[in-house]
Amino acid sequence: MKKIISLSLLIIISLAIFTGCKDTKTYNVLIKDNNSPYSNFEDNKAKGLEVDLLDAISKEENFTINYVNDSEKDDYISASSELINENGNYDSTDSYYQKGIIFTTKDDSNINSYEQLLHQKIGVIKDSYGEDFANQIAPQYNLTVKEYTTEKEMYLDCKNNKIAGFFDDTLSVKSAIKKGEKFKTFENEEKTDSLSLMVNKGEEKEFVKAFNSGLKKIMSNGKYEKIVNKYK
Repeated sequence: MKKIISLSLLIIISLAIFTGCKDTKTYNVLIKDNNSPYSNFEDNKAKGLEVDLLDAISKEENFTINYVNDSEKDDYISASSELINENGNYDSTDSYYQKGIIFTTKDDSNINSYEQLLHQKIGVIKDSYGEDFANQIAPQYNLTVKEYTTEKEMYLDCKNNKIAGFFDDTLSVKSAIKKGEKFKTFENEEKTDSLSLMVNKGEEKEFVKAFNSGLKKIMSNGKYEKIVNKYK
């Protein structure tokens, strides 16, 4: 299950809210907190890439989203990577984001290729795609792979030269750099999973249809690219 727990949006239930003569469907969406830049609650407000995308799509398709945190609801349907749907128990929306991992090191490091990692110690977040990929290439470059439970600890060790660098989620890294972290990345990104929203088989077909329609619209009108670039 480690490949699917990183996604943060969870569809719970839907209800009709009547405004005048027109009814607008409202979908409750559970946010997995502390998953920046994909989602987070700041000052009781939902923020992040997934939130911005859902907000834009809902405006295009005339439905509303009610964001809640996981302490407020018990029953919900998980939305995650497409890998979760291998047994066909869910209906899936179209993919709205292709995740990846990238190698990151200090901005003053002379490392700019995997070959320069020969015999080095590198960091990864435990039970992540970064760990999987690092372990795949470790024999080739004689790497020592150190596991971390938090990015904060991994970042600190990199700054203090305890590790040569680390593999981590591309969007998370680029967001951190944008906020002032003194890191640099390689150009080549290793692709991982595509993110989709999922609902129980046969349920909320209207939501899936509206989401897919709205996603195509924001990809065509430039809103999608603008939102994603905000986090890079």
